[in-house]
Amino acid sequence: MTLRRIARSGAVIAGAWLALEGPASAAHTAAEVCRRWVCDRADTSEGVSTGDVTTCDPGDLLPPGRPNALKLVNLYRFLTGMPEVTEDPTFDTDAQDCAIIQAANSLSHTVTSTATCYNATGAAASSRSSICSGQAVGCIDLYMDDSDNATGANYGHRTWILANSLGPVGFGSVGSGRSQTASCFYQVGGTGNARVPYVGWPPAGPVPLQAFTTTELDKAGWSLQSDSIDLDTATATVMDGTSNQPVTVSTKLGSYGAKYAMGIVPNGWTTQAGHDYTVTIGGTTTPISYTVEVVDCSGYATNNCGATDAGVSPTGTGGATATTGAGGTSGPAGAGGASATGTGGAGTRGSGGNDGSRTKSSGGCSCDAAGGPVALGGFAAVLLLANALRRRRRSA
Repeated sequence: MTLRRIARSGAVIAGAWLALEGPASAAHTAAEVCRRWVCDRADTSEGVSTGDVTTCDPGDLLPPGRPNALKLVNLYRFLTGMPEVTEDPTFDTDAQDCAIIQAANSLSHTVTSTATCYNATGAAASSRSSICSGQAVGCIDLYMDDSDNATGANYGHRTWILANSLGPVGFGSVGSGRSQTASCFYQVGGTGNARVPYVGWPPAGPVPLQAFTTTELDKAGWSLQSDSIDLDTATATVMDGTSNQPVTVSTKLGSYGAKYAMGIVPNGWTTQAGHDYTVTIGGTTTPISYTVEVVDCSGYATNNCGATDAGVSPTGTGGATATTGAGGTSGPAGAGGASATGTGGAGTRGSGGNDGSRTKSSGGCSCDAAGGPVALGGFAAVLLLANALRRRRRSA
């Protein structure tokens, strides 16, 4: 698919579990959610990349690039009740080798040996990463947005970020402008096993209004993913109090970080702070119902952030060559399909693997630059491309 734009552990899941699997529980208060949203985003600077396209030297991504990118990944996982993930220095190196290729060429998961700045490690990482034509930190929000896919609603980037199987991960970035700039978010092949039955974005419980605007949720669409609950024939209703809000539902979206995924797009309405939206999913053997509580975090000031905020876990130095990067806990970046729902992060123009047990026809798709589908062994790779520059021009 072509994109035209560019957690701490917890028991919250984006939805109510069946009695069979345990009740849903909003583990976070509105104050906790606002604190995390504001403090984790207090510093979103990219850090300096020493990569050089003119010499094809992949270089490195210096702090605070990787710590800040990982911090945002774990922020979204925190909001949905998913466990944090950590960085792996080898994956950082692989992602940096990926980024030099992508910055020197049109974005593609299927890198040929004739590509400028070709290297075997980077070519392999290109098919195992979410890839973006922007820098590493800024692209995380775009992965969660995941709108304007040429192939329609898919949410493959988003589902990878929230995947049960995500972690450890790696980040690479080359360039700092609108040309010869690209980043890779290495995510496939991890060992995470969160075993969460299903995850929604937005999730159950308090959610910052600012998360809706940052990821353009009402335009891009709400989503629900699961590894264990078949959503292929699911229906959805959204109630704002006693008012039934019209939505457009899409199913069979492909196995990108999760075995099943569906989209719920608001039809002619926008989310309002102070409102509670109850999502009810039908057409499944496991009924699902959860309530999204929208809170306005604009009044929370960064001067309320403590020394351990805006990094939450220890901030590392990252480094494509050695040290691991910013905090997080465990949870591998592997392909979806863990025993429970794992939605996972996507990446602008990144690949996601799908669950190995269920390959869908949409496992690969044509890309802006690469064109043509790709398959990765037992995992169907989703080609997720994005153009950060268009989004930035629109928001400038």
